[in-house]
Amino acid sequence: MTNKKNIIAFPDNLNVKLSGIDTMRLHEHGQAIFVHLTFDEKLNSIHSSFLIKHILEKGMLDFQLTDFMFNRAKGFHGPFKSKLIKDTDFNKIDEHNFFESIYRIISQDRKDTPNIADDRKNTFMEKIELMTKKETDFYILRKELLNEPKKFEHEWSHALTEYHEFLILNYSSNNIFCLFLAYD
Repeated sequence: MTNKKNIIAFPDNLNVKLSGIDTMRLHEHGQAIFVHLTFDEKLNSIHSSFLIKHILEKGMLDFQLTDFMFNRAKGFHGPFKSKLIKDTDFNKIDEHNFFESIYRIISQDRKDTPNIADDRKNTFMEKIELMTKKETDFYILRKELLNEPKKFEHEWSHALTEYHEFLILNYSSNNIFCLFLAYD
């Protein structure tokens, strides 16, 4: 028999709302997509792994993605099948590593792809800085695109050459921002 006072209770049904989707062309072969999720409950009262698991279970990040297309679609998580994405695929990183990762991705030289113009890069970074004020945790999806033809998870996956995903849990504003960077 256990003492019920020692049991940690989680909300049975977190009320997650999709508050907005914003896209930003980085150049002709790349785009950034920002998904904004809000909660009625206070984020800092719920463990981050539980939040991420709940978002994935509810399909809040289910979508089809190619360089020029972003559509909500159940069962698909960008270039991956939703059922293959788990909360443990998201690794917590510190603020320094988050910004270093973002800057490395957008500054990287790519074959047959133009570099992002400095003014566009600055606008993009300013937008991210607005999402990361005060109490914030950062997560990166540690899942790679497989480029061998027989290993694509679904038919439009082959249109992407790179895919990066970050979760920004902003406790001070009670929001979760999802950042997707896609290159074709």
